[in-house]
Amino acid sequence: MNLKKTRLFFLLLLALTHLAPIQSFGLTEKQSLLYFSENPLEFDPPIIQKNNIHFIPIRNLVHYFEGEIKKSNITYEYTISIKHNTFNMKPNSAHYTINGQKKKFNNKPFIHKTRLYVPLKTLFKNLGYEIIQKNSHFYAFMPNNTNKAWNQHISFNYQHKKPSKPYKKMILPISRITLPLQSIHSGGTIKTDISDFLTYLGYSITTVENYVLLKKKNTIYAFKNGSNKVKISDEKNVHTKTVDYTPTIKNKRLYVKLQPFLNDLGFDYSVSNEKITILKKLTSLTINTDNKLTLNKNSRIKIGNGHLLTNPYRIFWDLSYTKCPNQPIQTNINTVKRITFGQKSTTCRMVFHLSDAYTTSIHHASPISTTLTLTKPSIKQKRIASLPKPLPKKKSSLGQSLKGKTIIIDPGHGGSDPGAVTKKNDYEKYYTLDISKRIKQRLIEKGAKVVLLRTKDTNPSLYQRVKKINRTNGDFLISVHVNSFINGLA
Repeated sequence: MNLKKTRLFFLLLLALTHLAPIQSFGLTEKQSLLYFSENPLEFDPPIIQKNNIHFIPIRNLVHYFEGEIKKSNITYEYTISIKHNTFNMKPNSAHYTINGQKKKFNNKPFIHKTRLYVPLKTLFKNLGYEIIQKNSHFYAFMPNNTNKAWNQHISFNYQHKKPSKPYKKMILPISRITLPLQSIHSGGTIKTDISDFLTYLGYSITTVENYVLLKKKNTIYAFKNGSNKVKISDEKNVHTKTVDYTPTIKNKRLYVKLQPFLNDLGFDYSVSNEKITILKKLTSLTINTDNKLTLNKNSRIKIGNGHLLTNPYRIFWDLSYTKCPNQPIQTNINTVKRITFGQKSTTCRMVFHLSDAYTTSIHHASPISTTLTLTKPSIKQKRIASLPKPLPKKKSSLGQSLKGKTIIIDPGHGGSDPGAVTKKNDYEKYYTLDISKRIKQRLIEKGAKVVLLRTKDTNPSLYQRVKKINRTNGDFLISVHVNSFINGLA
């Protein structure tokens, strides 16, 4: 897009956004939001009120859930796939089907501004939701009247201390890229030049008068100098979003308050000296039912079934290149007592503390939303232990032979986890592996069978180590570590 075309498109964008809401033929456009989580769904074109019934443009909802919509130019029938359901309906017809079952709308769908509009509450009832309206906005939730904790929405806390001085470097750990940072003081706030990071994410940046236009694929974001209103266009639709910061445009560069801007992109960061490391983030948790929870997150975070531990029962996930929330979560439901987090370098460990031996099944409703369903395994299903069985206490004898004994050796750390690091950049992981191999040789000479949990510079997870320990069923376990101290021995 050259500068001349950009200016023309931008002027059209400004004109479109200043059009007043319509009210004709008994239709009233409503600038309403629909909340599934803290990030609401904005409709463009907007929700319409007709005869006191609210209708939504179905295409927006289909895009949100990454579904599919098709129209027959012969029968004018729409086929809509959304959340594992298939709807077939026609404009101005009360009859429709869902998954082949015939049903009837109380209020007929219709076409407005080339969009198919359907009754909001009826559609969501078919999807398993109930809708409540508060002021001019709508809230969707899974209905249940027997557990007050259900439909509980919890936002994760990532609040940083206000930086006392500007950050000078930005580290992107996945690609191992370091970007220099420039900052300015504006209105008592430190604002950071985010232009290079946006270019790395695939945005093209154009400056038009006192606006910065960010374009990615077919979407353009227009930031105005000193305004917290961002205009968003995808070639056909234009809407405005209010953000928690006011950008500054200087020398054709975009300066923003760093954390809220990154949060809008689904990121956060860790701080070391004057450097920040960009990490993905979990956004919030929605408790749908007693055994069904939805995590809202950065679309790049991959969540699997997790690892089950016992004594006590827990399920944990290690989320790579992810920032942990600041505080644990108290859920107040029967299945999950609480959720805790532990940050180690760029990996966040998320732990569900359970009331029983539940396992999880995963449903990815959209790239930014994953639902975890907890179920109890049958008695015949094998449970993974968190720790090896306690070894029976035996009276030791120096003269007792080790012949026939199985001894497991766990060389600490390894791979991406160096362990303790000296001033001369000596890594603990190398020493633990060397010591373990020497112990192994001495034990073999005594007639023992020896199993090393790692033989190379790798880093098996805690789950992998425990699983191998239990499978081996050894007689003894030796874990090798080398601690460090600030001063060496004289």
